Amino acid sequence: MKKGEWQLIDLYPGAHIRVKVGNFYHHGIYIGDGEVVQFGLPFDMYTDAKDVKVLRSPISDFCKPNDFIEVYVYSRKELKQKFKDEVIIANALSHVGEGGYSIIKNNCEHFANFCVFGKKISGQIDGAYRDVDEMYKKEK
Repeated sequence: MKKGEWQLIDLYPGAHIRVKVGNFYHHGIYIGDGEVVQFGLPFDMYTDAKDVKVLRSPISDFCKPNDFIEVYVYSRKELKQKFKDEVIIANALSHVGEGGYSIIKNNCEHFANFCVFGKKISGQIDGAYRDVDEMYKKEK
């Protein structure tokens, strides 16, 4: 399946967005009017998981003023699978206040993809597993 790509384009309500935080990306759903729904704040990876919640917040809480916010641009196949933007926003808002954060099984990228596709997917975690598997194979 051809995947979409991340681009520096204008935000729109329902957009899956991300910002670089160190070696990782923090993901959220832009809901319009300068607000984002995100699973925790960008530096919550250093916070106790039980304290991380889904938040509705100003975009300034999502990123620093000089950060580049990337927007996911879907492939043709993904466009057929994703929810409509208004459903994505409703999905995101319906989870505000929820917890259950896990960097491996339920992180900000899982949350954003769940809002968009109804599936918890994290390319960053999948990539990390592939990297560890490759290192393991090289050691044999």
